[in-house]
Amino acid sequence: MDQADIAGSTARNSPTLLTRLINQSIQHFREKLSIEGAQHYLVSTSGTLSAGTTSPYAFYVLDLSAVSPSIVRCFGVDITVQNDVIPLTHVPFASRNDYGGTDAKGIPAAWAVLNTAKLAILPGSGSSYPYVVWYLPVLADLSADADTFNGVAGWEDFIVWDVVTKLIVRDQYPQAFQMALAKRDEMFADILRSATRVSAQGGLHVGRDVLAERLRGLGNSRRRLLPPP
Repeated sequence: MDQADIAGSTARNSPTLLTRLINQSIQHFREKLSIEGAQHYLVSTSGTLSAGTTSPYAFYVLDLSAVSPSIVRCFGVDITVQNDVIPLTHVPFASRNDYGGTDAKGIPAAWAVLNTAKLAILPGSGSSYPYVVWYLPVLADLSADADTFNGVAGWEDFIVWDVVTKLIVRDQYPQAFQMALAKRDEMFADILRSATRVSAQGGLHVGRDVLAERLRGLGNSRRRLLPPP
């Protein structure tokens, strides 16, 4: 907390409290950054979908509760059909019955969240397709004095200022809170810019054929148009 000039923190704020706030901020930071489109903290798990639906539902339930490390939030599902990797569309839970009844089977087109570790695959598979699920894993809390969080290129500074804002709220310093909040938000905006930006190799491209890029790889009807760059 030296960066925020929190003097005598061990007297006013116990190590136990600081550790709890730090762990909360780390978890919040990882999820917030992932939701904004950065993939730095995502991992994957793979397996094979069983054919058919899961009784009595009109969809197949993919149970990932045994996955380790356990899941905080899922961000993507891919299946492989005849060597083609197809990303499934994420749809809201309200759409769970929009892909046919209990007898509907075919190539899955979408997925929805049932709960943290269970996904609805829509419609049920007509065959046993391999899958890959991309997700944010649970991170073990820091506990020992030597434990560290690798924030990548100084990103852990956001954790510092996030904890500072919580301490200032506790100490009831409104003016200092606004200053710390502005600093925290400034740091997150800067991290987000660098985390989600990919520079094209070779610098500027003049006369770029965007349509050709979107149509790249359309070898059969199952493949989709690539999204606009």
